[in-house]
Amino acid sequence: MGLRLIEALNAYLRAATRGADHHDAVVAAAEGVARRPWDVVHKAGLLARCHRRVAESDLALNRGLLTVKPTSRTAIVRIDKGQPFPVIDDGGRRIRGAFDTPVDMARLVVTAAIRSSDNGRPTTGLDPACGTGAFIVAMVEAGIPEVYGTDLDRTALAVAQIAAPRARLVIEDALKHGPLVDVLCGNPPFVPPERQDKLLRAELRRRFPWLKGRFDLVIPFAASAAERVRPGGGLGLVLPAAAMVQPYGAVLRRRWVQRHRFTELSGPHPFPGAAVEVMIIAMCIGDGPAPLPAFGLPAEDLLRLTNVPLSPKLQPGDIELIEKIRQRSTTLGVLALVDTGVVAHSPGGSKERLLHDEPGPGRVPYADARGFFAGQHRWLEYLPAQMHRAKSPDMFERPKIVIQRLRGQSPVRAAIDRTGVYVGHTCTVVQSTDKRATLEQILEVVQSPVSDAVTRVERGSRLDLYPRDVAAFPFPLAWLAGSDAPLPVALGLTADDMNRLSEMAQR
Repeated sequence: MGLRLIEALNAYLRAATRGADHHDAVVAAAEGVARRPWDVVHKAGLLARCHRRVAESDLALNRGLLTVKPTSRTAIVRIDKGQPFPVIDDGGRRIRGAFDTPVDMARLVVTAAIRSSDNGRPTTGLDPACGTGAFIVAMVEAGIPEVYGTDLDRTALAVAQIAAPRARLVIEDALKHGPLVDVLCGNPPFVPPERQDKLLRAELRRRFPWLKGRFDLVIPFAASAAERVRPGGGLGLVLPAAAMVQPYGAVLRRRWVQRHRFTELSGPHPFPGAAVEVMIIAMCIGDGPAPLPAFGLPAEDLLRLTNVPLSPKLQPGDIELIEKIRQRSTTLGVLALVDTGVVAHSPGGSKERLLHDEPGPGRVPYADARGFFAGQHRWLEYLPAQMHRAKSPDMFERPKIVIQRLRGQSPVRAAIDRTGVYVGHTCTVVQSTDKRATLEQILEVVQSPVSDAVTRVERGSRLDLYPRDVAAFPFPLAWLAGSDAPLPVALGLTADDMNRLSEMAQR
């Protein structure tokens, strides 16, 4: 495979040296490996995700198209001073959500989508955001006679056309309405809110009025994709795992579960080259509601949850277990103040000018999450008027629970603090506002697999424990009535219930 990248890269360099621009050099690279369609998609396709530079000195490229010294053992191609060469456009890829799907994943999705169709052997297939053509090639391989693709990136589209010469590919917006097809497969662009174009975002809200708050661009793309498949046809998509469980995708998930029949729901899977895990979904359009794979969870059970999380780990009985917990509890937010820590810096500024290594007038002990749990702190010059979100001093100086907000893949980390240390916004702070709820009880709730499991089911897998997530933790009503029973007993949970909740809480 490395030799094939070198073959494509050399074709690119020869064309660029002869004066070809980046687009034409990528086309030359694709034509250089055209006898192997998947090499066109992934080798020439990698070059399509680059931009061109001119070498300021002699250098070389490695297999990741990173520059190295000409003498490096990882060098695969030498670049002379003054020679144009390709460099991965990481920023552009992130802005566009342009990451090409691996061969095996593309084939799996296409196979699942074809199997989902109730209309016999499909004759038309579409990838509305086809990029360099992974799903186009996979659909052609699967024997779909008419394969269509659209994309806004003309260079990526040119690569896809060389990989699948008989496919009908045009430069077009994936969100544009068009003819219905038997099968639609794809990997829509993953673009979080902070990297979205504001005008596009406004237009999407107009077209999809149900879009609320912060949403990944993949949500309207996925919604549009389902609208392009004729009833009884098959849809297969690669989607970010977060979009299948977190609140911003709840409306779309509810509509899908109500209207369509899922045939594939697997993941999370790693995605090469991107720091995101993905889910693979496939469904028959217009044949729902129906039990979900793989455990046959009834659709009506899932629809009882506001968040409608599409998790392949959910089993029959899980929803009833969560409902039993909710019937025997109230939410922590009713009994406690829950908020993030202080945001010390001014908008657009740095907090370093406010931090000191020694105490002094007007300074308070301060720690971010890492420092707090390591037992370390510095001294913060507390100037509320100059801080982005200063918070109330009582929030820190009174006894409290400090939770590490950025949990990543780790269990919930929390501790009681009675020292009055101010903590930063990488922490969530909890203070009891009801004398019946002690900090020790709240800490037990926060660290329990019960809260972790309930949160995962109701709100999706949470890498960040924001105040709204912690405020939704279940606090036993029995404790408020004076019971000193252990948490499972107070919630009426059996040993089997706790075992299942522990399984649900595990990543």
